[in-house]
Amino acid sequence: MRKKEKRRKRKGMDYWQSYSDMMAALLLVFILIVFAVIQKMQSQQDELAAKQAIVEKQKITIEKLGGDPDGGTSKFEEMEEKVSKIIGVKAEIIEDLKKELKNVDLEIDGQTGAIQFNSEILFDTDKSTLKKSGKKELDQFMKGYFKVLLNDKFKKNIAEIIIEGHTDTDGTYNYNLELSQKRALSVSKYCLNNDKLDLSSDQKSHLRKIITANGRSFSNPIKKANGSIDKAKSRRVVFQFRLKDEEMIQELQEILREN
Repeated sequence: MRKKEKRRKRKGMDYWQSYSDMMAALLLVFILIVFAVIQKMQSQQDELAAKQAIVEKQKITIEKLGGDPDGGTSKFEEMEEKVSKIIGVKAEIIEDLKKELKNVDLEIDGQTGAIQFNSEILFDTDKSTLKKSGKKELDQFMKGYFKVLLNDKFKKNIAEIIIEGHTDTDGTYNYNLELSQKRALSVSKYCLNNDKLDLSSDQKSHLRKIITANGRSFSNPIKKANGSIDKAKSRRVVFQFRLKDEEMIQELQEILREN
């Protein structure tokens, strides 16, 4: 009799233990489901916040470009048309430069329109006074260069003509900064005082307003394929131009790439 009672008690205990194990397992599953739902909601909130940040950036950029961010599709189309027009003007300028300078042995960057001279052509080592041969090279180049940038077709679009001096990494940064600045200034003065360019008095006056000379020391060296610095190519003087509103266009392109 006692044995039967013991067996019944043991079965009862086994039943409640199995039931409690099952409830514990169900509780664990429930906790995991709740955790997964919370994680998904957090992820959705983060994604929504990121999208909202992009929209705000787009609104700011459109406002800078003179548009109404809440003006509907037509305003976006107007902004797109304005962007396309400015980008098209730059491409047209580069194409005209290539045609005008086709007989000059210089490479024009197809994206930026930048043109560079090796410093050895223009200057003696550690000097900032233009060599006679350097002036001859500049004469052949500048006449066609300014003919394109200062004509009535493009003049209103040009915000700045920049002449940059660059050096190699020999010597201190400050020494090279001064040398690169003096070289850029020497070239810019030669541009402004050159009577061989066939510029009108109005074009000369406009050129004085938009030309700048910058020394970059060795802050932007040119590297070889193996990653080492190409000192010969790093020593250079670069001509480049900047369009009005071009910084806004670059900002808009960066925002669009993030979408």
